[in-house]
Amino acid sequence: MNITTFYHKGVKRTKKIFGRFIPYNTQYKPGGVCNINLDHPNRNNSSEITVHNVYPKYETKLKISEDLYHACSEYWKPKRQVCTDYMVVEVPNGRVYTDNESSVAIISRYNRVIENVSLSLVNGKVTEPNLNNIFEQRYFTLPEKYNGTVFSLLTGGAGINNIGHWFIDVLPRLHLLRKSGLYDKVDWFLVPSLQYDYQVETLELLGIPTSKIIEGDKHPHIAADCIVASTAPRGNHTLVPDWLCTYIQESFMPYAEEENDLITPETPYLYVSRSDSSIRNVINEKELLEALEPYGFNTVVSSKLTIREKIKLFSKAKVVMGATGAGLISMFFCKPGTKMVEIFNEGFVIEPFYDIATKLGLDYEYMICKNRRKVKNATQGQREHLFVETDKVLEVLERIEQENERPAKQAEVA
Repeated sequence: MNITTFYHKGVKRTKKIFGRFIPYNTQYKPGGVCNINLDHPNRNNSSEITVHNVYPKYETKLKISEDLYHACSEYWKPKRQVCTDYMVVEVPNGRVYTDNESSVAIISRYNRVIENVSLSLVNGKVTEPNLNNIFEQRYFTLPEKYNGTVFSLLTGGAGINNIGHWFIDVLPRLHLLRKSGLYDKVDWFLVPSLQYDYQVETLELLGIPTSKIIEGDKHPHIAADCIVASTAPRGNHTLVPDWLCTYIQESFMPYAEEENDLITPETPYLYVSRSDSSIRNVINEKELLEALEPYGFNTVVSSKLTIREKIKLFSKAKVVMGATGAGLISMFFCKPGTKMVEIFNEGFVIEPFYDIATKLGLDYEYMICKNRRKVKNATQGQREHLFVETDKVLEVLERIEQENERPAKQAEVA
């Protein structure tokens, strides 16, 4: 962690602590929760909210092997199936307040937090609306007023600085907005941040100019003539719905065939390195790269590539390998049948990429590396480095080679 990041995190943490004890502008503290009548949306108070159902009672199933499910870290056992009411809600004369970490509160003109489209996290898990962290807040800055309609893409957790969460928890809200029929009414788009190039580039590719964007990390408390907000793309859980995978691919894969001057390596084998990160590094990466070299692997560092470069590169890949982490989110740009090999530390085994890979039609495989100490929680687990057993990697690659040779021999016989 560099000094600037450490400083900003320290300032944010200090503000959060003092915000719970020092009263200031307390009239902006919500007085309760606005519950939504799901069975009869027309019975909701239209002066407070208007509900647009998008995918009512949408079922999302976990599509991973039994072996991986049992191997998933105990502190991160996913549900096998969830049901989510996806909706978009209009809030006239509403407000949005966020701490850019664990709380996003969509607040009505009657000073109530709107359930379903607001979000609060404790230890990475979604809490009930009445437990939203904003109810513990006592210090409030004045809201900045925007004329017109603002659509919120804010999300809790790492959506502000992690490309994986950006693709899974932020951008898919635009699909829900379009499905609601309200897209053309929006004047402003409230996003978690624009501090990274991938955030600006993806929004540009989706047709949203920077002139219509409000940065949530710089404007944490806003008011508008109308606030529009959606259910979180994964609802209150971690499972990735099919509609999300379809939306991301349909939105970005057309750029794979785009004619441009981008120079990308013509190699079908990609190794995604985490050398740009301070956590979950492959300790013996030099040894691993030497083992991969005879197979023609090209090493890529996700943060060094533009989105267009990633689309070009991964759309041509036949095999993608890497330690679990945000860099693997480029799997969205792979074509069905692409082989993906994810490497886990046994203290941090989570399901999202396997779940996504299956829904994209990728040929997924995983390896679990032994850890040198016991991991008790996600905070510790996500920081643990990996020591990869290269002989096991070679076994996987040999098997892939044999599988590739089999169709060729069958074609010769035919």
